[in-house]
Amino acid sequence: MMSLALALAAVATSPTIFTPSDLPRLAQGVPLDPDEPRTLRVWVPANQQWSLTREGDVVTLKPATVPGESTPRWLDLGVVQGPFKLATAPEKAPEPAKDSKAQEPPPPPPCPALIVLDPDPKGDPNRLLEIARGASDSTAPAPDGRRGQARTNREGADFRAPATAAAWRDRAAHLREQMKVTLGLWPAPPRTPLAPKVYGRIERDGYTIEKVVLETLPGFTLSGNLYRPSPAPTGKIPAILCPHGHWEIGRMQDDVQHRCIRWAKLGAVVFMYDMVGYNDSKPFTHEFLNDRLRRWGLSLFSLQTWNSIRALDWISTLPDVDPARIGCTGESGGGTQTFILAALDDRIKVAAPVVMISDYFQGGCVCENAAGLRIGTDNIEFGALFAPRPMILVGATGDWTAKTMTHAFPAIRGVYSLVGSPDDLEAAVFDFPHNYNQTSRNAVYAFMGRRLLGLDDSVDTREGEQKAETAETLVTFDAEHPAPDRKTPAQLEDHLIATIAEQLEAVAPARGDAAWQAARPFLKTALRVRVGLESPAPEAVDAQVVRRASREALSIVHYRIGRRDKGEAIPVVRITPARSNGRLTVVADDRGKAALATPSGELSDAARALLDRGQSVVGFDPLFVGESIDPSRPVPHRPEVVHGLTYNPSVAADQMQDLATVAAWANAQPDVREVSLIASGLAGRQALLALPLIPNLARTAIDLEGGDDSDGRGPAPAPIDLPGVQQFGGLKAAAALAAPAPLRISRPGAGFAKPWPKAAYELAGAAEQLRFDDAPPPAADLARWIDAGE
Repeated sequence: MMSLALALAAVATSPTIFTPSDLPRLAQGVPLDPDEPRTLRVWVPANQQWSLTREGDVVTLKPATVPGESTPRWLDLGVVQGPFKLATAPEKAPEPAKDSKAQEPPPPPPCPALIVLDPDPKGDPNRLLEIARGASDSTAPAPDGRRGQARTNREGADFRAPATAAAWRDRAAHLREQMKVTLGLWPAPPRTPLAPKVYGRIERDGYTIEKVVLETLPGFTLSGNLYRPSPAPTGKIPAILCPHGHWEIGRMQDDVQHRCIRWAKLGAVVFMYDMVGYNDSKPFTHEFLNDRLRRWGLSLFSLQTWNSIRALDWISTLPDVDPARIGCTGESGGGTQTFILAALDDRIKVAAPVVMISDYFQGGCVCENAAGLRIGTDNIEFGALFAPRPMILVGATGDWTAKTMTHAFPAIRGVYSLVGSPDDLEAAVFDFPHNYNQTSRNAVYAFMGRRLLGLDDSVDTREGEQKAETAETLVTFDAEHPAPDRKTPAQLEDHLIATIAEQLEAVAPARGDAAWQAARPFLKTALRVRVGLESPAPEAVDAQVVRRASREALSIVHYRIGRRDKGEAIPVVRITPARSNGRLTVVADDRGKAALATPSGELSDAARALLDRGQSVVGFDPLFVGESIDPSRPVPHRPEVVHGLTYNPSVAADQMQDLATVAAWANAQPDVREVSLIASGLAGRQALLALPLIPNLARTAIDLEGGDDSDGRGPAPAPIDLPGVQQFGGLKAAAALAAPAPLRISRPGAGFAKPWPKAAYELAGAAEQLRFDDAPPPAADLARWIDAGE
C-alpha cells in the first residue's frame, strides 16, 4: 500500500472510500481529527446487519445474519471521531483447535464490500456504486479464477515441443534468461580467483583421491574430492562433475562415492563436491533466504548453482582434463544441479540427471526453488534445454520419476527430434525407491561411457566390487588443514548485495551513452523476467459489458476484461464525455475504481478535470483490490503453497499484469487514438516498474507518495512485493528505461535515485520529457499535461 503516514493523512483531510484490500492499513490507524466527525457507512450483502463498537482506540465492525433483505444495502453505523484503528470481527467466534499441532491460520473475518467515512451525515452514496461497482445487485467479487489458483511444486506446465526448431531456439533463449535472472545470475558475481587447494592424495587400486577446497566467492568455500585414474593416462581425458543429493551425510554417502570410484577406474577425472551446508560447509547451514535476499534476486539455489559453475571453471583448467569432454551426473537434489548446470552452460557435453526430472514433483528444498524460476515452465522443459547434447534420464518406480517413459522422455524427445538428434536422448526406469543405486549407475556408465569416454558397447563398464571411504578420509578440514576464516550467511548476504549494487552503478546512465546503450537490454531483460507481464494483442483480450449508466452528459460502462484462457475477470469502468476527443487516460490507484469518486458519488477532481478536456477515463480493480477481492473472505493473495513464488506470480506481478491488460484493451478501442496513464501510491510504484514493458502510452504521470523501492529497513512504505526488484535497479532503472516517453513523477521517496532517469532522458535527447514534482500537481494542471503535454 501507499506510505502509511501519507495515506492516513489523506484519511484525515478528505472524504474517503475503502475496500477490503485496505483493511491491513486501516488496522494500523486512522488519525481522524477529533473536530472532524465522520459518518461510517458500509455497503453490505443481503441478509446482513453490521454493528459498530468502540473500545479505546479500536473501532470494530461485526456482521450478523438477518433474513429478509434480498439485495445489498447501505448502513450508517454511526459517527466516528478522533484517531482510531479499524478492525473486523467474525459473526461467530472461531472453534478452538482440536489438537496442539500447527494449524493453518484462520481466514480473516468478513468485511463490508465498501467502507465510507463521509463528512456529510445525510450523504447519499448510491451514486458511488455507479462508478465503484460493476455489479450493484451483489457484493460478490468478480469471478476471477486467479484468487483460488496456486500452482504447486507437484504440478508441471504441460510442456510440449513447439512446432519448429526456430520456435524452440527462440523459446530456449528466453528460458535461459528466465533461469539466469531468477537464479540470481543476471548479473552473475565476478569470477574471483578460486585459489584452489588440492592436497591429501591417497592411492587406491586403480584410482587416487585428493581433497579440494575452492573459494567460489570471497570468503565462501566449496569442498570436495577429486578422483583420478591410476596410473595416470597419457594425454587429456574426460572429466565428470558429481553433485550429490540430500543424503544425510552428503558426499560421504556410499552410493555417491561408488560412482566416482567407477568413473575414475574407467578413465575420467571426477569431482564430487558438497551442497551448501553439507559436510565441510556445514557451519553455513543449508539455508540462505529471507525477504531482503529475495528482493535482490538471491537464494540458496543461487549459491549452489554458482558453486557448480565455479567447479566447472576449475575442472576445465586441470592439465589432464579435456575441456571438450566434460559430463555431469547427480541424483535427486544433485539431479537438479545436473540439469540446471547443463541447461545454462554448454561446456557440459553429456548429462545424466537421475531420479529428478518429472512433472509430478519439481523439488521440495529451498536449494531447488527460487522465486519466478518455474513460472510458465517446469523441470521437463529445463531438461529439454540440453538438446542436442547427449543425455540419459534415469527414473525409479518408487518416486516421482515413475512415469518418465510416458511423460518426461516423450516431451524432451520432441525437442531432440526437432533439432535432429532424437537418438542422443535415452531413458530408463528401474523398480526401486528413490535412489542412485548400482543398477542405475550401470545404466549411466554404459551411456556416458559411449558418449564421453569413447567406450564402445563391447567394453564392460559395469561396476564391480568397490570399497567406500570413511568420512574422516574424505573431509577436507581437520587439525592439519583447518577451515579458513569464512563469511557468515549475514556477511555473505551483505557482500553479494553490495556487489550487485556496484555492478548496477557501473552501468548507470551517467557513465555515458555507450555504457548505457549496452546496459539497457541487459537491465530490461531482468526487469521483463521479474515483472513477468505480457502486453496482450487485441484479439487475445475478452471484454464483457456488465452494466451501463449515464449521468450529466457522461456515459459510464462497466466491463470485465481479461486475457483469453487465463481465468481473469478484471473489473473496469470507462467514463466517456459526450464530446470525446479520442484520448483516454487509465487511472491506477490503490483503491481501484473507487478512486474516481467521492463518497457521495461525485467524480474525483482528477477524473473531472480529464473529462472536462474531452478525455475518457478508465479505472480498474486489479486482483485483490475493490471488486477483485472477496469481502466474505478478504484474503489478499493467492492460496499459500510451499515455495509458492517459484511457481506463481507475486501479488504485485498479478496487479501489474492487470494494468498491462487494461492498457492493451484501452488502446484497442475503436474510438481511442491515444492512451495515457495516471498512477499513485503502491499502484504508482508498480506502474513505474511496468512502464518499460507497456507499449503505446502517450504520457505517464506517477505520484509515488513518498514511496521508493528500498530494502524495507526504514520506515513505511512497505517494500514492493516483487522478488528481484533490486536486481535490475528497481524504480530508478525502470524510469530510466522508460526514456524517451513523456514521464512525470511526483513525490519520489528518499531512496529514489533521480540521477538515473535524468541522465537516461538526457542521453535520449528528451530531457524535457521528464519532470519531477515535489508535490502532486493540481488536477487541472495534471489534466492539461496529460492532454496536451503542457
